[in-house]
Amino acid sequence: MQFSNTVKAMFLASLSATTNVVRAFSRSGHPVRATGTVVNGRAVGGGRKEHQRALSSSTTMMSSWPRGRDNSINTCAASSSPFAPLLLRGGGSAYSSSTALSSSSTAAEETTSIVEEATPTEIFRSDYQPLPYLISNVQMNFDIRDGETIVESTLTLKGNVKNGNNNDLVLDGEADALTLLSITLNSKPLIEGSDYTISGDTLTISSSILPPIDSNETTATLVTKVKIHPEENTQLSGLYKSGTMYCTQCEAMGFRRITYYTDRPDNMAVFDSVRIEADKELYPVLLGNGNKLEEGESDEEGRHYAVWEDPFPKPSYLFCIVAGNLGSIASSYTTRPSGRKVHLEIFSEPENVGKLDHAMESLKKSMKWDEDTFGLEYDLDIYNVVAVNDFNMGAMENKGLNVFNTAYVLADAKSASDTDYERIESVIGHEYFHNWTGNRVTCRDWFQLTLKEGLTVFRDQQFS
Repeated sequence: MQFSNTVKAMFLASLSATTNVVRAFSRSGHPVRATGTVVNGRAVGGGRKEHQRALSSSTTMMSSWPRGRDNSINTCAASSSPFAPLLLRGGGSAYSSSTALSSSSTAAEETTSIVEEATPTEIFRSDYQPLPYLISNVQMNFDIRDGETIVESTLTLKGNVKNGNNNDLVLDGEADALTLLSITLNSKPLIEGSDYTISGDTLTISSSILPPIDSNETTATLVTKVKIHPEENTQLSGLYKSGTMYCTQCEAMGFRRITYYTDRPDNMAVFDSVRIEADKELYPVLLGNGNKLEEGESDEEGRHYAVWEDPFPKPSYLFCIVAGNLGSIASSYTTRPSGRKVHLEIFSEPENVGKLDHAMESLKKSMKWDEDTFGLEYDLDIYNVVAVNDFNMGAMENKGLNVFNTAYVLADAKSASDTDYERIESVIGHEYFHNWTGNRVTCRDWFQLTLKEGLTVFRDQQFS
């Protein structure tokens, strides 16, 4: 993933001017991203409840913002802060750094108040425990409609490792994002209170109704149906609406804003089927991870669907779907030595299609370089890139479906500088190289973030 320079500058300006620094840790029990610095080896920072996500990585990693990699970078404690909209939209506001600096005292007071209310919990690397149950396979169905989206998830569970006396299945799901409509285990409806409980941002299923952990050949099927509201999702985390387009950002903890799941990188699952249905006129393009299995007209007039499959296990932070009215350019690349013909397509708003050629050439160049230098071929039949205006990162390496801020894709020969062309080539290469250093081979937990990012940065710097 890459960061917007504007976001970096504004974040650092607001952080350095904040006089009251408070500790910021994940309230979910899983180490994730942090916005801030490090004091005595612990991450410190601030943010309101729905934007507070901490990544307690190594001291070296966390001592600078560019390696913090936070999707929710709002350090303001309340939406009334003058630079909250700037950080929420990845630098898209007109507020300047001087405005942020002049408002630092108020922001610091608000930040301290909100963090105290959130009762933060310290998370250490030594707290890591393997999951008692793993999700091995996933099937999802998205029914996208104006105002709400219904998400049905079918999860195949299998036993993994016993963790003492408590081996309940704990699924992450943010309370302010999900409304649970139904839940079944092996086709049997579950009863809240006896079979499962919802507390804060977790749904816990009693191990007494799950398969024995020590019999990893025994599986169970859990089906949940939830309602979400992408149009109201101002975090730009999970599924949200950007202009006339729906898209997702799941690293590090966005997938739990889409459905209930073990939302951590050590659970790698095969997403056998992701079905997306939406209005055909408004959202003619429906994209997902991996390869497209089928597409067609829905039973309901005026709607259509597409079904995608990713055959390789992946962590939930690499999940992605896109639905919108997009233009594109297409090409192909034949890998070596296997001879796989890969369909390449880069999408943007229709008015920007004429600015995509350099990104396409950079992608082809990246694929050839990785083959020549490391012997690594691309492993799917399709590679898609989508340029999004409202994206608060530079780019995201979702498997087979990269999402980029338009600043790192679009280049007009009449106005772009040499630096613009170099930057686009570098970021396109970085996200492509993640396919093997980050996607197929990923980190156990977010303390290991430097492993996948450091290696991929090395690769992209060797390339560009």
